[in-house]
Amino acid sequence: MTSLKRDRSSVPSKRSAGRRAAVRALGLVSVSAFCLTAAPRSAHAVSGENFEWHWYSRLGMAWSLYGQDIQGRSMNLLGFGIGGRYEEGDYSEPSFVAHVVKGATPDDFYVKSEMTFAIWPTHGSFMQPASNGGDTIEVEFNQAYIESGNFLVPGLSVWGGARFFREQYAPIGDYFYLDDLSGQGGGISYKGLNLAIIGHTCCRPGQALQDADGNGVPDGIGQSFGNGPYTFDPTGNAEQGDAPVRRNRTIFAGNYKFGFGGEANHHVKVHAEAHVLPAAKQGPGLEERAPGDFGGIIGAKLHLGLGQGNWSDTAVRFGTGIANGALGGGKTYQTWGAANDEGTYAGSFAIEAVEHVGFRIGDIAALEGLATFHYVKAAYEAPDGAAGPTSPEQALDFSVQANAAIFAHKNFHPVVEASFQGMKVGEGEMGTVAKVSVVPTLVPTGELSTGARPHFKLIYTAAFYNDAAVQGRMSPYLAATGTESNVGHYIGARTDWYF
Repeated sequence: MTSLKRDRSSVPSKRSAGRRAAVRALGLVSVSAFCLTAAPRSAHAVSGENFEWHWYSRLGMAWSLYGQDIQGRSMNLLGFGIGGRYEEGDYSEPSFVAHVVKGATPDDFYVKSEMTFAIWPTHGSFMQPASNGGDTIEVEFNQAYIESGNFLVPGLSVWGGARFFREQYAPIGDYFYLDDLSGQGGGISYKGLNLAIIGHTCCRPGQALQDADGNGVPDGIGQSFGNGPYTFDPTGNAEQGDAPVRRNRTIFAGNYKFGFGGEANHHVKVHAEAHVLPAAKQGPGLEERAPGDFGGIIGAKLHLGLGQGNWSDTAVRFGTGIANGALGGGKTYQTWGAANDEGTYAGSFAIEAVEHVGFRIGDIAALEGLATFHYVKAAYEAPDGAAGPTSPEQALDFSVQANAAIFAHKNFHPVVEASFQGMKVGEGEMGTVAKVSVVPTLVPTGELSTGARPHFKLIYTAAFYNDAAVQGRMSPYLAATGTESNVGHYIGARTDWYF
């Protein structure tokens, strides 16, 4: 652990590193924008009228009653926004869209390209380098793809690159569910049908699936969101410094959405995935070092338009094998648990269930509710007669959340939110937390909508944990503060915007 009494002689270099990172980030964004707007005319240069800039960002501050840094330390047991996102850390996502060929109507031929960046602090509490003691920020591509449509068949589009492949979203939980498969690959869309082939790999050397006993069978790590099925230790000795051999997971995904109910705009969406991981072979004779594996997904969502701005979304998803990612809102390719004796994830499965509703009370208030449930069974099973499992065999979590935005004035929308969450991993006790947030919010645009931006917020959250949650340090907030108290307090201020 890094000492809090850092040598002052290291500060200038750290600050310089932060400044260099900021300059690199600014340069990357600037060069990208320049390339989109200043391409040679022979390559369909994009002029200002065919260029879009979108930007989502949230930046803020936070204070703890105990003096520790809690900026971005969620009080949720799931570690994400499910259960309330008011403790989220700094994040910025600028996006640039170039309409290389822009049709006069949606039915005309078009070509567009989009780049979306993800920017966040890596070690410091804040995005701005001078504010976080010189620690650098991370800049990554979220999207970098090109898409063309209406050139073979009206309504048909083709894309390639890296992009978001997702649709279902619950804003109060910052949660994409059912079909969140953002990644690199390509796909086609035709009316309500979407098909894609997406590749995923990983990971840091410390997350390799090791063959510690040298018997040729990977042993598995058993960590939530572990990356076991991707890599293996070719030497079988699990020594520090061994470079794990990577494997690519290929995901074949498809979904179809069809509407019904006329003006009510109901619809049903069906989603499926097939995850394929090839056997890993290495050496002069290409001996098999790790077995191939497979996983499947099937799920569906029902959307009901209830009139007057009211709606309900109900979704259920079932996954098997290496597609068992679900715990805590995990993506399907975030395989959970340890492998079985054969080194595969056969026998593992996961269930996700989501209910998301929204109601509008005229110009008085907007209500939103979210309920989630996730259950995962690992492929690993403790041997008969064993004293106990060495890795969790199953886990579950649930949450119920309600959010009320009150339109007290066109420029003042106070928000009250409450949630109850629970999580149980393996043989451990169920940890729970009840949260209440009060968030006075200024809305300069005067729009009576929860989607109006920018927002200027003051935040207070109280969290009431049970003993199991406190003793297990089951939330980032509890891990950061080290408190033994069952009651937690979060005080913050934040600005967020998108356009």
